[in-house]
Amino acid sequence: MVGSGDGGLVRFPAEVVQHHAGVVEQVSEAVETARSAVREVTMDTQAYGVLCQFLPALLTPVFDLGVDALHSSVDALRETAAKLRTAAENTVGTDVSSAQRIGAAGESGRPRLELPL
Repeated sequence: MVGSGDGGLVRFPAEVVQHHAGVVEQVSEAVETARSAVREVTMDTQAYGVLCQFLPALLTPVFDLGVDALHSSVDALRETAAKLRTAAENTVGTDVSSAQRIGAAGESGRPRLELPL
């Protein structure tokens, strides 16, 4: 985040991103539960009665699209959570590494540069 009162510093709230990744993972688990329930719940064609026997042929493709969407959603949510975690970890690692290099450069007799990390 860039704020007007912080001298133009860019801040990356890694802990907030990690927390968000956890929330995304929880949502993926909830969608996984819904996806599992779809496999357990089926309606026999007799449930539609005699007059509505045409409905299963109309509804099955729609239900299949819904199940496919649930499968894709779970996979996408898990992938997003993993990428959020990776981004946060890589950013923190890069910041620490850069701070160490800058600190080491300051130990070589030149004035040491302090970074607000």
